[in-house]
Order: sequence, then structure tokens, then C-alpha cells
Amino acid sequence: MELRLTDRAYALVAAVLLLAAAAFVLFVVHPGGFEGQIGWFIALMPGAIVGLPLADWVLKIAPSAQGIVLWSSVIGVTFSWYFVISYAVIKTFRFLVRAMGR
Repeated sequence: MELRLTDRAYALVAAVLLLAAAAFVLFVVHPGGFEGQIGWFIALMPGAIVGLPLADWVLKIAPSAQGIVLWSSVIGVTFSWYFVISYAVIKTFRFLVRAMGR
């Protein structure tokens, strides 16, 4: 019996690996020094674009929930971003393989 995974399952695995790699680069490798770290953070964790303004808004309402909202939105949006990119790459690759094979 052969285990067949869907494209969504492959994209899920790829998104988890990409998110883990981005976190490793940001929090262990520290590229670019202090000032460059901000650019790397925005580039590798695009959820920060949504998470930082949202966390600022939550800070005015419930200051103790700011950290939870910040990191959950940063990780959630970044994971979704990596999932969509991975899914699109997988679908494009499969389409090209089918087109070349015929």
C-alpha cells in the first residue's frame, strides 16, 4: 500500500519547514547586525507587517494581551504566506511536469 499525500499536505510540510528555517535564521544566526535585523525580520516574517499594527491597537485596549496577539498574528500570517507560496510552487511544478510529459 502506497501512501499518497495531497498537494496541501506537501505544502503544509513545506510551510512548517520554511517557518522553522526563517525562525532559525532570525533568532540563531542574526544576519545583518542590529539595524539589518529589522529588514531580515520583515523579509522572513511578513506576518510582522500585519502583526505589529494589530499589536499596537491591542496595546491600547488590553496591554497584557499585546505579546500574545503580536506573536500569534506574526506566526499565523507568516505560516499562511509560506503555505500559499509552497502550494503555488507545487501546483506549478506538477502542471509543468504534466505539460512536458505529453
